[in-house]
Amino acid sequence: LAGALRASARASVAIVGLPARAVRAVSTRAMGARGVERDAWLICGLGNPGAKFAGTRHNVGFEVVDALARRAGIELTSTKHRAVLGVGKLGRSAVVLAKPQTFMNLSGKSVREMMRAFKIGKSRIVIVYDDLETKLGELRMKTSGSHGGHNGVRSVIDDATRGDRSFARVKIGIGRPKDENTAVYEYVLSRFDEDDAVKVNGAVEDAVEALQEVLLDNKFGDAMTRYNTKYAPKKVKPPKKPKTPKPSQERVNIITTVGADDDVKVTLEVSLPQKKKTPVPAPAERL
Repeated sequence: LAGALRASARASVAIVGLPARAVRAVSTRAMGARGVERDAWLICGLGNPGAKFAGTRHNVGFEVVDALARRAGIELTSTKHRAVLGVGKLGRSAVVLAKPQTFMNLSGKSVREMMRAFKIGKSRIVIVYDDLETKLGELRMKTSGSHGGHNGVRSVIDDATRGDRSFARVKIGIGRPKDENTAVYEYVLSRFDEDDAVKVNGAVEDAVEALQEVLLDNKFGDAMTRYNTKYAPKKVKPPKKPKTPKPSQERVNIITTVGADDDVKVTLEVSLPQKKKTPVPAPAERL
């Protein structure tokens, strides 16, 4: 029984972290050949390096990758390809978790280097980033689209995928500035207040869950459908129109008569609508 329990415990392990020294081994061993590594994923969170930008709205992508690495037991200790990264497995999927250190506007150059080094095609990369057009604290997943004004995604399109927009994205909503006079660049480089941080942390947690699902299922589409449905705006039914009362079929006649002694007599005649009589069937004749 003890042996069976130990075997069951080993079989139930889904997450395996690899030390930083394994990065080179994974990239040169069987990547692109036979084995799990051929189907490796690159999950890349966008942000700006340094303590100055830590915790800002523009660094939400970094926060998602950090949280996913903690969940998966993957150490982000390797500094290669202009990024901080770690390599591990989730289920049967090999994954490279990375945070480019090129500053936001050049993120695509780092992504390109990692795609080449680990032989990962654009169909297996997921870019995680903050989005102004998504409501604060909400999550959106896509498999293609424009950069939407996000300079980091613009760089991925220009420098990593050479203009091809068909790669997966996870967008964390930071919303637009509440004050219309606040410049966008000031807003994205500012930190969340306490209330906003609670909302964004919920979206970060959902992003981690969604990415785990992508890696365990080895596909992006099902998780995208599930989480986009979760955050889809609720449909509001229009109020029912009040019923218009049917016009009354009653008739009122007022008859005024003046008598010989100048007495005035007023008579009201009210006629009610006749109810339709339901014809009674004639009794059946007896034969």
